[in-house]
Amino acid sequence: MTGSALALGFYFPAAGKESAVITKVTAETMGIDLSAWISIDTKGNVTILNHRSEMGQGSYQVVPQMIAEELEVNLDQVNILFARGDQHKYGSQVTGGSSTVRGSYKELLRTGAVAREMLIEAATKKWNVPRQECYAENGHVIHRLSGKKLGYGELVEEASKLQPSNAVVLKERKDYKIIGKSLPRQDTPLKTNGKAQYGMDIKLPGMLYAVVERSPRFVGKVKSFDDSASKAIPGVKHVIKVQRSVFATQAEGVAVVADTLWSAMRGRK
Repeated sequence: MTGSALALGFYFPAAGKESAVITKVTAETMGIDLSAWISIDTKGNVTILNHRSEMGQGSYQVVPQMIAEELEVNLDQVNILFARGDQHKYGSQVTGGSSTVRGSYKELLRTGAVAREMLIEAATKKWNVPRQECYAENGHVIHRLSGKKLGYGELVEEASKLQPSNAVVLKERKDYKIIGKSLPRQDTPLKTNGKAQYGMDIKLPGMLYAVVERSPRFVGKVKSFDDSASKAIPGVKHVIKVQRSVFATQAEGVAVVADTLWSAMRGRK
């Protein structure tokens, strides 16, 4: 996404003000790291980020679906990437409670609409025609009267120089083409041909694995433990007491840390 001609994201100003959609250039001027959601290059390739974990609930599809609806592109024209874990940029990235849609849909729809309007404005300047004579559809801006059209890739450089307007009009529900439709999920082939990358597939230099043995009782405490058998397992590095907050209580356990998952699991056993 770093080579894109147009990159848009949004940020949340201080003092509880409403979020604003900004460009990469504006973010650099403000000295902040852009939470990029949409990237369009000069070939018209559209990249949309999904900021939430995909755990079968469909965030990989639904986040780009919301953006693509207002951006006026089909999902088969879009490259979907996972955003890196950074809650300062993307807000909560947990999966649960239907929060992916409920917590983000307003900003995501608005981001797509802002990008669409910037591309339409760039086209009207090229053609020197009124805004009301142009509309966006299927990755193009079209002039109603003449039938002329320009692809998004032809417009992104000019669009990137424009100031985003956050006063955009969103579609009415009845006009949706993508949201609410049964569409093929782009991650289905990845999950069936072995190309999908899961958290447990990540390997980093010097990485260790930890597994935790917990009390069968919800508020059980660790009184003592004997780690001699665990440390005799090849690859086991540490055996330590751990705790985590669970609502108003602390759940305690014993973590076995090893250089392989199998060694950690054997140490826990």
